[in-house]
Amino acid sequence: MRIVIEQSEFRRLSAATKREIIETLTGSGFLAPHAAEKKRDNLLWKEPFTLTPELAVRLLHGLPEHHRVRLELIAKKNGRVTQKALLAATKDADMRVLSHFQAVLSRRLRRLVHDPDKRLHLIGWDFKATKWNKDKSEIVDGIYFVADATTATLRDYFGLKSR
Repeated sequence: MRIVIEQSEFRRLSAATKREIIETLTGSGFLAPHAAEKKRDNLLWKEPFTLTPELAVRLLHGLPEHHRVRLELIAKKNGRVTQKALLAATKDADMRVLSHFQAVLSRRLRRLVHDPDKRLHLIGWDFKATKWNKDKSEIVDGIYFVADATTATLRDYFGLKSR
């Protein structure tokens, strides 16, 4: 009999199940007795993907103009730009267009670099800089950001002078 568990499937298993499988396959004394696993709190804080010049050309090829305008604004603002500024750049009022913008870029990027786990993202959100309304029910403003190397790549792509 042969059982195959792909890495992506193994990651979805509970810690106890993973431990049990490993102990069964290697012998029960192999692992330390049920060591506490680290929580993966940092998934939201993971750094955005670093864009290379070659990848930037492929990512931006055929990208709609309003997405290109937003990326150029991010490059002009040194990789950090407010939600309000991104909306104003394309004369949009609904912040859901920015979610769509992020999703489009993430999907394209994941396809280009083959990310079957769908974890890569180009644009991050600075959770600490989020501004809420008085009753904290709606986001009023916040900051989108890209990696520093991505900022340099985008500045070169759009022909902006380095600072």
